[in-house]
Amino acid sequence: AGRTDTMPTPNQTENPFLGMPHYVTGTYTRNSTFLNDEEYSRALDCFVKGCADIFLTDSKGNAMLGKRKVEPQPDWWFLGGRMKAGDTIEEAAARNCKRETKLDIDPSRWSFVCAQTMLWQFRKQEPCGNGTADINVIMTAEITDEEKASMVMCNQEYETWGWFQPEELLSEGSEIKLHPVLRRGLTELVNNHIKQELHRKVCEGGTDAEIAALVRKIYSKGHDHYV
Repeated sequence: AGRTDTMPTPNQTENPFLGMPHYVTGTYTRNSTFLNDEEYSRALDCFVKGCADIFLTDSKGNAMLGKRKVEPQPDWWFLGGRMKAGDTIEEAAARNCKRETKLDIDPSRWSFVCAQTMLWQFRKQEPCGNGTADINVIMTAEITDEEKASMVMCNQEYETWGWFQPEELLSEGSEIKLHPVLRRGLTELVNNHIKQELHRKVCEGGTDAEIAALVRKIYSKGHDHYV
């Protein structure tokens, strides 16, 4: 049976699966401190770097990937880059998107996909062999056909880029070998549609059976793709 208590509508409450909380205690003031290459290199040796990486998707459900030509992942990867102190994850995603594609996507249009920590043997900055430790948050936004046509891709870090169906990239027959983090991101991007439906069902008083079926669907689509 469905729930009989009063539930908020999907538009009245945030989807807990598709957001990343951001808390500010007191008054935070952004600063314009700049680190030169030597200082930044030493910082990378000591601290975990926060990255806001992105999936742009189009009206056909394709996701954009870039093939990087620099460490730490000189292969197919997300667009994006590091966060700056004071950023919300949505602001960081929007700023990185504008830098790499010239598209100005409002922070309100970005949704959370997943997050993970990463350790890399190599990095772009000298000494390259010191590697880097990152926490990577993946965000997504759907762009219009007009926005897609107006994109101007950054070529400083990417040798090429393309639009792909996530399900095809995740299939056994895919010609592109996916890094495990990219594979997980694509899997969760596919699952986002199910999470949206799950949120809608809960808010609209769906039956326990309907809700359980959607949860089971997330599990069936998820874990095999992470391997």
